[in-house]
Amino acid sequence: MTDLVVHLDELAKVPLAQNNVRHLVSDLPSLHVVLVVNGPAVASLATPAWTAFLTALPQVQVEACHHALDSQHLTPAQLPAGVHVVAAGVVRIVELQAQGFLYLKP
Repeated sequence: MTDLVVHLDELAKVPLAQNNVRHLVSDLPSLHVVLVVNGPAVASLATPAWTAFLTALPQVQVEACHHALDSQHLTPAQLPAGVHVVAAGVVRIVELQAQGFLYLKP
């Protein structure tokens, strides 16, 4: 199985990142995907844009940066079910790459 971390930090790239992940999971069913959302893109997690994505792809692990949530004045309670909060998105990405995860930034 291949492990992949997808880094999403730009609000404008949310649809692109979601589509990239959809296609990757469809074409590579054994792919393990962690989608780390930080920076301004974290604000999108509090919108309906993620409901269908999370429902359709429960095997994709979506993680939100706590620092980015704070900067966007959001709380973990405002995120949809299934989104995990990590202390720092960039630290999480480094940790995953150290574990052998490939990196993709749409």
